[in-house]
Amino acid sequence: MLNKKFKIVFCFWAIIMTPVFTFATSKDVLFSSMNIKEARQKASQEGKLIFLDFHAQWCSPCTWMEKTTFTDEGVIKILQEDFIALKIDIDHKEGYEIKNQYDVKYLPTILIFNSEGIMVERIEKTVTPRTLKDLLSRHNEPNNKKIVKHTINSSPTQTKSVTSDSVPVLPEMSLTEDETKEYLSAPLNKKTYKLQLGVFGKYELADAFVQKLNNTFLEPVTVKNEMKNGKMIFRVFLGQFETQEEAEVFKKQIFDENQLDSIVN
Repeated sequence: MLNKKFKIVFCFWAIIMTPVFTFATSKDVLFSSMNIKEARQKASQEGKLIFLDFHAQWCSPCTWMEKTTFTDEGVIKILQEDFIALKIDIDHKEGYEIKNQYDVKYLPTILIFNSEGIMVERIEKTVTPRTLKDLLSRHNEPNNKKIVKHTINSSPTQTKSVTSDSVPVLPEMSLTEDETKEYLSAPLNKKTYKLQLGVFGKYELADAFVQKLNNTFLEPVTVKNEMKNGKMIFRVFLGQFETQEEAEVFKKQIFDENQLDSIVN
């Protein structure tokens, strides 16, 4: 009877403790809470790469990656050992700033920087665990993981010079005073209106359409990708208006002048 009671109690506590151990491999452990400046400093000192995952709560593909790609044991292992991973929420101040700095128009977007802060990869689509593992492994090589020497009161010294033709370097982010006031004074979840101009089943087609719109209009072009019936679709939007009336006026204008039909969304 005593042994049987002990087994029951042990099983009960095993069930209770299981979520605790599962939690230890969750996104809260995978992604660091440090800011960009701290991440760059740590990466240069320890010879690690920097991994930025741009996301938003309303992004369905981002949620899918959260539940699948970022719970894969292989992905977790390589990110924890060789990368400093940051999750960038574009609806927050710092994330909004970084998004603008790197012209992020698609979600999810992944940027990878080497230990010197130089961008080595940009992925603007949903990726599976296998694809991400292959991607991380490809960049997880010695040339991208050099330890950068620091001197007192100076910036890290890089082992190679960066010219104007080089890929982007991870900066220390800062909004101007006017931009900060505008961002902080804007109401949260403020309703805006856009024109939906197309829906595509392939990223390449959506990207080509985006380039065409960028060459024709000054208004911002954005893409929202989402899962529908198990397949990824890409919705292309043009403009951003405070009122539906303004959006309707612009809708008529681009139809009359460019023969483009659209939906106010």
